[in-house]
Amino acid sequence: MKKNNLETKTYKAGETIYSHNDAAEFIFLIHSGKVRIESKHGLELGVLETGEIFGEVGHIIESPRTVSAIAVTNSLIKVIDEKTVKEKMNTADPVLAAIIRGLSLRIGDANALAEKHWLELSLYKSLAK
Repeated sequence: MKKNNLETKTYKAGETIYSHNDAAEFIFLIHSGKVRIESKHGLELGVLETGEIFGEVGHIIESPRTVSAIAVTNSLIKVIDEKTVKEKMNTADPVLAAIIRGLSLRIGDANALAEKHWLELSLYKSLAK
């Protein structure tokens, strides 16, 4: 079986890895460091650490990025290219591929819903002042 060469990129603390609406060309694996995932309006959706993967949702469902990813600390990130991801998905068991796609869709929906509620709560709090 062929081994894929994954590019490793270095990101400084505070550096944007990708932004909402960017093309979803790559998936990322944190080799070291921490990455914050934010909604388009700045709601923190999570902080990911070493060994975690991100950027898969837009790539799997073939849509632009639905969130932004920002390095919290200096980070080493493995970049997984589109060809590698497609090879893995095409050779995956069809049931597992369907599960991955379904979970990716649900993550996108959950992020959008969390942001909607956060924006509504912010509006209500501003009215209460």
